[in-house]
Amino acid sequence: MKKFIKNYLTRFLAVLSLVLIGVMIYSASTGGIATIPETLTGIFVTPVQSFFTGISDGVSDFFSQFGGGGEVQKENEQLKQEIAELRKKMVDYNEMKHENEWYQGILELKDNNPDYTFAPGRVIGRDPSDFYGNFTISAGTSSDVSVNDPVVSTDGYLVGVVEEVGLTYAKVRTVLDPSTKVASEIDRTGDNAYTAGGTLELARDNTLRLTALERSSGAAVGDMLITSGIGGIYPRGLLIGSVKSIDNATDGMTLKGEVKVFAETFDLKQVMVITHFDGQESQR
Repeated sequence: MKKFIKNYLTRFLAVLSLVLIGVMIYSASTGGIATIPETLTGIFVTPVQSFFTGISDGVSDFFSQFGGGGEVQKENEQLKQEIAELRKKMVDYNEMKHENEWYQGILELKDNNPDYTFAPGRVIGRDPSDFYGNFTISAGTSSDVSVNDPVVSTDGYLVGVVEEVGLTYAKVRTVLDPSTKVASEIDRTGDNAYTAGGTLELARDNTLRLTALERSSGAAVGDMLITSGIGGIYPRGLLIGSVKSIDNATDGMTLKGEVKVFAETFDLKQVMVITHFDGQESQR
């Protein structure tokens, strides 16, 4: 028995010595003695790690079938799909809500002004370099829109006028633009005046210049300003804004002032073009 053990140990040590010698020769040829520990790790340790990792993964997969892991994953995927569908429905709901509010505004304006014909338009473009709020809408000659048609918000506030029109689009020049002049009237007193866009500073504050107001006018800060209908471009009675300040003009004969515009010029998403109103053709 002792002889057998001795022979076995002798053979084992001889094999181990050959392996080590081989490892050293290989290490010396590929990276030096410093790589011997790494080489031994790669030969003996890594296969053992891989073996036990495989067993661990297999056991985990095996028990997950009984623990409901697959079902949980399916439920999670289903929940993700349901959340995505709910988000889409929320977007559709908000869009429908905005459209309903928009059409409600149209109906109210139509009820109050039965002679008006409207063409609804969505704001589809703005020029970042334009500081007066001018924009492009999705309504053109195919919707009976023409140059000089007045444009109002869904609240009925004056926004501006159509400056250029194509088949499916129109460019709107707002009341804040210095080239837009509107014949107006102080609603409380009936005094006539004119409004026009002013400086960039006024435009940023959504404010207009008020000019040509009679010196004898009883207009005061807070009075509402409406379109007078003179000139035929705008129908009478469209709300423009409220008087912000009044002062003597340089000519010594009239008053001047500033008007805060009611329409939220820079935040508009939907507008309406008044394509026809009573007396429009005869006054143009």
